[in-house]
Amino acid sequence: MKEQVFVSAVLYVHNEYETVRQGIIDLDLILGGMFQYYEIVVVNDASTDLTLEKIREVSKEVNGNMIVISLSRKHGIEKGMTAGLIKSMGDFVFEFETTKFDFSSDIIPNLYRTALTGFDIVVVSPSTGLPWTSKMFYKFVNKISYLELDLRTESTRVVSRRALNAMLNLKEKVRYRKALYAYTGYSKKVLTYQSLIKQHSARSGINRENISTAFDVIVSFSNIGLKLSHYLSIVFLLFSLFMAGYALFNYFFNKNIVEGWTTLMILISFGFTGLFFIVGMLGEYISRILIEIQNRPSYTTQSVDNFKPQKVNTVETFNNEVAVGKEAH
Repeated sequence: MKEQVFVSAVLYVHNEYETVRQGIIDLDLILGGMFQYYEIVVVNDASTDLTLEKIREVSKEVNGNMIVISLSRKHGIEKGMTAGLIKSMGDFVFEFETTKFDFSSDIIPNLYRTALTGFDIVVVSPSTGLPWTSKMFYKFVNKISYLELDLRTESTRVVSRRALNAMLNLKEKVRYRKALYAYTGYSKKVLTYQSLIKQHSARSGINRENISTAFDVIVSFSNIGLKLSHYLSIVFLLFSLFMAGYALFNYFFNKNIVEGWTTLMILISFGFTGLFFIVGMLGEYISRILIEIQNRPSYTTQSVDNFKPQKVNTVETFNNEVAVGKEAH
């Protein structure tokens, strides 16, 4: 017997022409086999290939409701997923950041069943195939964050409606969902699995988007910038005292005045390096404050398409024909 609860699946895609059709079909089959009512929300993040055309073609084969959100420009995974999560209406919401699934089909039912045991957030994390950059990043962030986060590589997750609403209602403009979910305080369960592919997609490697996201996370969810500024200030103070002591030592014991050009240049260069670093970090925090004050939208939408399942249309047509027949009699 199928579950009567209404669920949503938010799927992020960007230039996935080769895998988007099969990914949506597989997801529809899994959800259709488990739930009586469900929807698939596809976020097309300004794909430059034929991804959008493929999505519209496969919409005719989907048995559940499907909503396609096309963003006006590339926003990245976090903002794109936020657009889909805001549009979703399910009591439970599945999150998928790609159609290149590296897990078996039984992962999704396991996520839902685990959530029913009392967890508002259930995630699956691969135990193998992780790039060293991801391991180092999460280890570093977990150590420096003042929120005591437990971040890791996550392939997908399911969240309850109350946990999702709590995350969406947070006012922070840096929409890093892993940290925001942890910040809400709702119960979380982590499941691990053996990845079906040896290496994850390029999204997990070193690229401009990942570097930008990593920097945003470090600045927004830790105070390492301010700590480094304080530590560096102490280093400059100790270095200045050392140079002053060196000059006085030469003046009293060597009976000559330190000419000082070389040491002065070293002191000035070292000091200005630290000064610029401190000013740069302060400027970064000021820019964050400016972004919060401006309150600009996190994403801009080009179009939203709502595709109804074919079987629903057939039922509606049948009911209309019956109604017309009764009126004729």
